[in-house]
Amino acid sequence: MRSILLSCIALLLCAAPAGAVVGGQPIAPETVPWFASGSCGGMLVAPDRILTAAHCVKGNNINGIAGWAVGGVTRNGTQFALHPNWRESNGENLLDDVALVQLDQPVTTVAPVTLGGAVPPRGWIVGRGRSTAPGSGQTEPFDGKLRRATLRTISDTECAKDFKHERGNGGERFDAKRMVCAIDVDGKAPLSSGCNGDSGGPLYAGSDAAPVLLGVVSFGGSRCGADHLPSVFADVRHYRSFIADADPVWAPIPLSAATITGTPKVGSELRCGVSGYSSKPDKVRYTWKVPRGARQPVVGRKSTYTVHQDDAGRQVLCEIVASNDGGISSAPFDSHSRVKIPR
Repeated sequence: MRSILLSCIALLLCAAPAGAVVGGQPIAPETVPWFASGSCGGMLVAPDRILTAAHCVKGNNINGIAGWAVGGVTRNGTQFALHPNWRESNGENLLDDVALVQLDQPVTTVAPVTLGGAVPPRGWIVGRGRSTAPGSGQTEPFDGKLRRATLRTISDTECAKDFKHERGNGGERFDAKRMVCAIDVDGKAPLSSGCNGDSGGPLYAGSDAAPVLLGVVSFGGSRCGADHLPSVFADVRHYRSFIADADPVWAPIPLSAATITGTPKVGSELRCGVSGYSSKPDKVRYTWKVPRGARQPVVGRKSTYTVHQDDAGRQVLCEIVASNDGGISSAPFDSHSRVKIPR
């Protein structure tokens, strides 16, 4: 949850993430080999594809989608695709909180999950996020262990009632068309819930060997079930065509860091760019900044910037964000993304 029920990468343009199964029991990764562990949780939906929450990858760069452990191997993401409706927000989150990550090599050690149909009375949630609810007074909120808990699925009517006067941890509202909800089985302590760090993970039925994916962890209440609010998941039934699309629109990921070229001196024109993009962007946004103490005022919005006299003795920084119908991505920032202007 991008808020407190799922996990983002604390990314540039993301929603707040959720954590690691409050009230869950530790399980070995080989128990659920199709579960993918990266900056968020995810599920193998094709040999070379992972499904996760959109708020986990929105605004990210190539470094942020690397290092997915799944099926006993580690793979790197090469590109990602958000749902075509990614520009629609839901509080700090996305209304359609699903994303695909393309892997650099297929995973042949485990079968992908089955995309689910009708939602049964019970399901399981798996994640590595926060294991104790915020404000509970307990320690070790993040110990990195993989946990699983049983949740009771609830009707759209019940979930809408629970969120009628409440918001998710990122200000989200429940949308019955796009979401499915689940809550602790009996409402008695110890309560089970998704939480910070669980974002992108599964709500599933079936068995560990033949899982049927019902939902993708998206958000929950700010107290991770202690407020008796359900965990909310993107409903896999609604997103089946997107998840199974063999050729989605991929977000334009910059292939290098934002790089400044030109002579760094007063009166000269500097240019900011990257070596290329994984997919063609429809829009590229440039942001020039000249830090002044703790402040970083924006001084330009074009691909070029003319150095001013009052920039002398300061650093000039450049940031690049690219977007298309497949999503939005930022260029990495390194030493090439800034220059010092001599006095």
